Amino acid sequence: MKIAHISDLHLDAVNKKENLRNTLHLLEYINSNNFDHVIVSGDITENGDSASFELARSTFQKFGLLHKDKLSITIGNHDIYGGVFYAEDVLNFPGKCRRTNYYQKVREFAYYFRETFYGTMQNNEYIFPYVKELDDILLCGINSIAFYSSLKNTFASNGKISQSNTTRLARILEAYSESAKKRIIVSHHHFNKNSGEDTVSGSTLWQAIERQTMKLRNKKKIIKQFSESKAELVLHGHLHENREYTRKGIKFLNCGGAVLGDDKFLKLNEITASEKNISNKIITLVKPNAPSSLQKELHFPIGLKKENISQFCLN
Repeated sequence: MKIAHISDLHLDAVNKKENLRNTLHLLEYINSNNFDHVIVSGDITENGDSASFELARSTFQKFGLLHKDKLSITIGNHDIYGGVFYAEDVLNFPGKCRRTNYYQKVREFAYYFRETFYGTMQNNEYIFPYVKELDDILLCGINSIAFYSSLKNTFASNGKISQSNTTRLARILEAYSESAKKRIIVSHHHFNKNSGEDTVSGSTLWQAIERQTMKLRNKKKIIKQFSESKAELVLHGHLHENREYTRKGIKFLNCGGAVLGDDKFLKLNEITASEKNISNKIITLVKPNAPSSLQKELHFPIGLKKENISQFCLN
């Protein structure tokens, strides 16, 4: 199976139109190079608003990806809490985060991309974690987004994978205890150390900021649980770079630099998985200079009614 891993698309129906242009260029490459499956590890949208979710849905639909066998996704912090664009957004952001109904946003996210969750083994109430079978792979999607806190998660960008989530994942995987399929976990947050050589920027100031605002809590404990679950590969985004590293014998691939982090290039992880092994390489594409003709063809088709989300259940 040939898999394309991308992340942090930050699609925005109002601003940042270049993100849509770059995403379309990536998907056009994927579509024309015989990939079997696409994985997006969070921050699909910039602001988690209905218009941007509809734009993302329409984009995936244009490439025939709205199917569980074609696309797997997980949720990012921007898909729940959004971000800031205008100066006044900085002042308004804490209040916006406090008003955000966390679980409602998770259900809204799943509703827009519901076809990709059909037929998965999951936690029905909160969607994540889920497990789906793809040829020689067991793909596990988890939610790594922490609740907002004015003290511990000021920018709503820190991560936390609760004990209940890892316990539920372990219970789901018990059904596959005799399976020889390769286990891949998809998270949004990173597991690499925030040190001088292991961070996006060499700036000491940025490292200090990153340690407090972009971290995943209890990562050592989570990695140990991943190891106990026999995971061979973990895919994520969040930090806007592409990087490979190993923790406790598990390979980790970051694709947060798919559309952001480099002024000239787009990047994706090409993963080839078989019964015997998993291999990977980074594909680099030159960013397009002009909008794709597909941008004019995209439309927002579903007209979501808010009252439907709270009752939405995938099974």
